[in-house]
Amino acid sequence: MKRIMIVDDSPMIHKLLKKEIEKLGHEVCYCATNGQEAVEKYFELKPDLIFMDVTMPVLEGDAAYNKICEKDKSCKVVFLTAIGDKELLNLSDTSNVVTIIKKPFKGEDIQNAINMAFGGQ
Repeated sequence: MKRIMIVDDSPMIHKLLKKEIEKLGHEVCYCATNGQEAVEKYFELKPDLIFMDVTMPVLEGDAAYNKICEKDKSCKVVFLTAIGDKELLNLSDTSNVVTIIKKPFKGEDIQNAINMAFGGQ
């Protein structure tokens, strides 16, 4: 069982992702509503994987990812994006980006991303 953090400003996305992640036997250790909250909670909780929205208030997803990677080179992130958000990504390092999923997503998209992150573990 892996510990996964969800970062999105939409409570509906939290609910949908949590359902899919738990159905696959993993734990959602935290749901953050913006990138700054994600950065703060990441270092406290040390999740195995983050599902992170690109466009959020306070601190965008790419900026949060860059801040986390500055201090932890082992972090793994799956970005969630609306159509066109992918072009907005400004990543200093893409080595820890598992994949980018477009919204709306399907359960199989979440399962595939988790399998990619952990090699089917």
